[in-house]
Amino acid sequence: MIFLIGFMGSGKTTIGGALAQQLNCDCIDTDQLIEEKYQMKIREIFAVYGEKRFREMETEILHELNDDGVVVTTGGGMAGREVNRQVMKEKGKVIWLNCRFEELVKRIADDAARPLVIQKGLDGLKSLYEERHPLYEGAADHMIDTSGLTVEETVKKILSCLKIDSPGETNR
Repeated sequence: MIFLIGFMGSGKTTIGGALAQQLNCDCIDTDQLIEEKYQMKIREIFAVYGEKRFREMETEILHELNDDGVVVTTGGGMAGREVNRQVMKEKGKVIWLNCRFEELVKRIADDAARPLVIQKGLDGLKSLYEERHPLYEGAADHMIDTSGLTVEETVKKILSCLKIDSPGETNR
């Protein structure tokens, strides 16, 4: 299993899909799994149950993952809980997609599907970004700076740092 972590807008979903295609495997998105399991959009879960319950749902989903040969894209706060960092490390390799804050803001500024963008505003997002930075660093087996890179360049860097040469090989 290859886990992609990072702040919202760092490219986890896009890069995860491209990486899975390159490796000829499935890509699983934890936010999508939560929406399917609980039959609610993430923003609805935040509104009805709050962030604390959503974070518990993330942990439940992580524990339920059992397919080694997949790429897993995570929500931006997945690495915020120690238990999540441990589970990801036990189940596979963790790749942190890092990105300059200014570039992230351009990518996510108008995205109404991201509850924290609306709740926190620019200053709040900057604080959250700085707060999560050491958590991502502590969780990651490898860090890739996606700032200014194309999807293809990022995928190539991930494959290189994982020493993956051929499709289908994931070097757990």
